[in-house]
Amino acid sequence: MGAGKTTVGGLVAEALGVAFLDTDHVVEATAGKPVSEIFVDDGEEHFRELERVAVAEALATHDGVLALGGGAVLDERTRALLLEHPVVFLKVGLADAASRVGLGVSRPMLLGNVRGRIK
Repeated sequence: MGAGKTTVGGLVAEALGVAFLDTDHVVEATAGKPVSEIFVDDGEEHFRELERVAVAEALATHDGVLALGGGAVLDERTRALLLEHPVVFLKVGLADAASRVGLGVSRPMLLGNVRGRIK
């Protein structure tokens, strides 16, 4: 989160002349609520399941650049889906990520003991 996945993904897709899809947007459309509310109402495990399904469907149907949520690779099943596809990892320091997105409920992974959660 805050690494620039959506921004960089959109720029790469534009440069390649292909479509861009952010799986967080797919998850939000499926759930009918923002990612932050899914975390609060349903928990991270439920969110990761929705995310895994969104990634699987996108890999099967989307011909272009995908942006996955920052924690998507934490799920072993999602990582397995990605094995046959090129993956780009954008690394950003915690301070930079927090300054880009702020600390608040819209970013559930940045609530509470942020440094402890990230490590």
